[in-house]
Amino acid sequence: MLINRAWIPVIAGIAIIVGCDSKPVDTTPTTAPMAAKEPHEILAHLKYVAVRKDYKDLPVVAFSDLTNLYGNAFWFHNHASTMGLSLTEEEIQGLGVAEFRDMGYLAAGTTAKDLQDAKDKVTAKLMDKLSPEMAKLDLAKLDKLPDPKDKDKTIAKDYTTVSGPMLRSVFNAGIYRLLKGIPTAMWSDIVVIATKANAGGAKDQDVFLGYKGETIMQVTVREKADKTYGIIYIYYKAHPKTLAKVFAQNQPAK
Repeated sequence: MLINRAWIPVIAGIAIIVGCDSKPVDTTPTTAPMAAKEPHEILAHLKYVAVRKDYKDLPVVAFSDLTNLYGNAFWFHNHASTMGLSLTEEEIQGLGVAEFRDMGYLAAGTTAKDLQDAKDKVTAKLMDKLSPEMAKLDLAKLDKLPDPKDKDKTIAKDYTTVSGPMLRSVFNAGIYRLLKGIPTAMWSDIVVIATKANAGGAKDQDVFLGYKGETIMQVTVREKADKTYGIIYIYYKAHPKTLAKVFAQNQPAK
């Protein structure tokens, strides 16, 4: 499945400096920021959505025209699964993706990685069987989007549904899901390390987010018709578990 990107970097280990700092000032907006007129301004929206949990700001954060971005929505949920990030039932309802969940492509509190790990344990006889909830899930569908080229007529029918108006909520939910990988309190310390033109398109810009001088996330934004910017791609350069560990180590001793 194609992703509208020029390239996808390979995950590599990064060194994050651990140090002791004074208590940071909260840099998270308390109200929805103005639409990003410059690529770096997207950070304020990410902080606001991730910390304030305001789903209504997602249409402003996300790119508006989803033509040729079906693969990007697939990437959001698949990358989130790889990073161990899921949505709660409350979030699924609030983000408007309950029908997508009912179709088997999403599960509350469980990722495809979780399901695969559990299946592997059953195979290795490290556990007797899957939980009743996991047993109902289909690994071939979970955290994916239906492939229009699939020979299964049911999947083809699902594609028609998901690629229609539903795609907007699925796309936006994928962005929100990926933002969950950064600890809530850590967002106040996240800054823009660099902004660079993307090789894939004149209207695309790569925004690199960092913590204590190290790049932890790449966000690609695209210029909209109204000259503001919206997200089309997110990539973790450090695993969320690593971020949580490093952030905890940087907290002052109680």
